[in-house]
Amino acid sequence: MRKSIFLAAFLLLFTILAGCSPEVAETKNNSDSGDSSDKDSFNIGLAISMSGGTALFGEGVKRGVDLAVQDFNDAGGYEGQNANLILYDDEAKPEKSVEIVQKLINQDNIVALVGPANSGNAMAHIQFTQEAKIPEVVPVATGTQITQEYKDTDKNYIFRVAPLDGVQVSAILKELVDKQGLTKLGVIHDTEGYGQGGREDIVKQLKEDYDMEPTVISAFDPKELNLEPSIREMNNAGVEAVIFYGLAPQSAKLLEARFNEGLDAPIYATWATGDPTVLNLVGDLVKGDLFFVQSFTIDQNDVAKKFHERVMDTYGEDVFPIATAQGYDSAKLILDAIKKVGLDSEKIRDQIESFTDFEGVTAIKSTPFTKDNHEAFGIDEVFIATYNDDLQIIAAE
Repeated sequence: MRKSIFLAAFLLLFTILAGCSPEVAETKNNSDSGDSSDKDSFNIGLAISMSGGTALFGEGVKRGVDLAVQDFNDAGGYEGQNANLILYDDEAKPEKSVEIVQKLINQDNIVALVGPANSGNAMAHIQFTQEAKIPEVVPVATGTQITQEYKDTDKNYIFRVAPLDGVQVSAILKELVDKQGLTKLGVIHDTEGYGQGGREDIVKQLKEDYDMEPTVISAFDPKELNLEPSIREMNNAGVEAVIFYGLAPQSAKLLEARFNEGLDAPIYATWATGDPTVLNLVGDLVKGDLFFVQSFTIDQNDVAKKFHERVMDTYGEDVFPIATAQGYDSAKLILDAIKKVGLDSEKIRDQIESFTDFEGVTAIKSTPFTKDNHEAFGIDEVFIATYNDDLQIIAAE
């Protein structure tokens, strides 16, 4: 009898402990997550970095997507069905991105996808969304090839609401060469994929559009983050402006090097230099002769101001305004398409491509895309920005 009681107690304890055992960590939007087969909802996916070097991009995008889903559901959803956001962290790793995108497609039965932040992750996984005929709207990753990979297919399922690298370079060169008439331009870039791709775009466009070459090019190892030699090279060459291609931590080190060495020329950079991480790392060093490309500032128009106020009211902060705005528009494109054509993924893709009346919070046009162009932002939708005395990002004069 005592053995039976002991055995029953042991089994009960084992069952309780098993039920409390930790599961493999997967980041989901717990407020909206539900069974993929729930007839009262449908799933859209968000595959983006919530950890790793681009986590702040991921957090900003997530907040924007959440707000778009909230708007859609508050308006009644699609024929009474709410949108259910399923979020997985790709950890800024291409192999993880492939894993979670396949899971979203094959297990979670998403009808569309938002993501990622990293170009390498996008290039690793877009074959799976393309093959599954799942429309994907990229809110951050800027690698030029992402939307071009399937441009010659009958239907390209990859769209972007972020300023691609080639457009950012065009905007910078338009400012420096066309507007200011400068001829002595220096380039500083990292030696990894992002910086190497940027250097190629700069050299190519300078040659083809202006019959010019950079006065000096300086590459640096992003792992060492010593940019003082690069600053000295710029000063020794007497450049009139520096074009910088690197991510946020590297941008911060560039500004520290500028402070330590002195630089006789302004710095023009991509939107990565507008990452709030830079401001958090170096504070007031962002002031003065620092310019970068943007597609959104919180004061660019009444729509932007209202959206920023909503983000502040909802979260108490706006951690990365441009990422949140681009995340919102990326999700809204999908959800507005669903309102028009329903839950068939191919029809959603077709509608995203053929919008003529889209209304977003960024500089996105009412007709964002065409069959031959899956980039929401061209050179007319981006602009040069800077920090004001209150350390807010504003359009440069």
